[in-house]
Amino acid sequence: MQRLVGWFVGVCVSVLAMPGHAELVRNLYQQSELVVSQGDEERRQATSEALASVLVRVTGQPQALNSPVVKAALAKPDGYMEAFRYESGSETLERDGEEVPATTVVLNFSQVSVENLLRQAGLPLWPANRPSVLVWLVKDDLQAGREMVSLQENPELFDVVESEAKERGLPVVLPLMDLEDQVSLNANDLWSLDQGAITEASTRYKPDAILVGRYSQTSSGRWISAWTLLHKQSRQVFDSEGQSDTVLLKEAVNSTSDYLADIYGIRNRGVTSESVVMDIQQVGEFSQYVQLLSYLEGLAVVRELNLLAIEGSQLKVALFMEGDISQLKGALDLDRRLTPMPLTGGGPVNMPQTLEPQGSELNPLRYSWSG
Repeated sequence: MQRLVGWFVGVCVSVLAMPGHAELVRNLYQQSELVVSQGDEERRQATSEALASVLVRVTGQPQALNSPVVKAALAKPDGYMEAFRYESGSETLERDGEEVPATTVVLNFSQVSVENLLRQAGLPLWPANRPSVLVWLVKDDLQAGREMVSLQENPELFDVVESEAKERGLPVVLPLMDLEDQVSLNANDLWSLDQGAITEASTRYKPDAILVGRYSQTSSGRWISAWTLLHKQSRQVFDSEGQSDTVLLKEAVNSTSDYLADIYGIRNRGVTSESVVMDIQQVGEFSQYVQLLSYLEGLAVVRELNLLAIEGSQLKVALFMEGDISQLKGALDLDRRLTPMPLTGGGPVNMPQTLEPQGSELNPLRYSWSG
């Protein structure tokens, strides 16, 4: 049986078996918790736990909960909440050794209040536009040998990936494992980390990163795994082991999320006077101009935008940043709505070379707008 899951209710991230790329993670500031009653104290405890989950998701850092500023906020979580509602269902909670009926409370937190909290605590913000991760798995079985693993055909493993990706706000893409995948990639390619074959087979899914998991069970029953994350030109490797294959997958999703959040998380360095200058071409119509400015102003890394000049279909803007220029370029690379201008002879076409820092007025970032 093959299960395809798109956007979840609650924190919406993609666990997709279809082509994709960077995904907009919706409802980052919403969290559901189970409660056994609708009393104030029960809800306040649920609110604190929900806020903790939201803070891990929006910072990308589980250790954010160790911050004294965050701990103080978790002790008085109601000030960060915008609304809540109860939803009945068939859930249960364990209380005093017994399973008792439970109700779901859905809590919505103020984005403005949460982001102000992050600034006060000196914590990063991982914007909602996040890189998609394609997951390939191969298992080395003592009896059956090496075989590719389809998460869609392994409900228990699928549920772990779905739950953990939802908790961390990580868009995960699952290969279809159809005839095309089987022809272009096999278990030995994955086990030997044939990067050429893996990259070629992954092209149809257009992921921003590729996670390859190789795991096996020892004769003692313990599970061990080695994970390789291919992202842009880098290759990250991490290992895990545990009592079950579900533990391996959970750790892999979290390690991947930690790594990507560290790259794309925006850290407010308190820079208020410096700006990044951009020259943007192919903005020929007024509707394109409006869309472009709206897009740039909506980037989490951009605090303020000033329009410097317009000449024909080209405009120049100054962006005052919450992060740094590398984070801006990373965000633009994820969205793919602005394309870097091609370089010739060490510099942009028809432009003289300069020793000025990149992003300055004399050496602006040069992009073309694709909408």
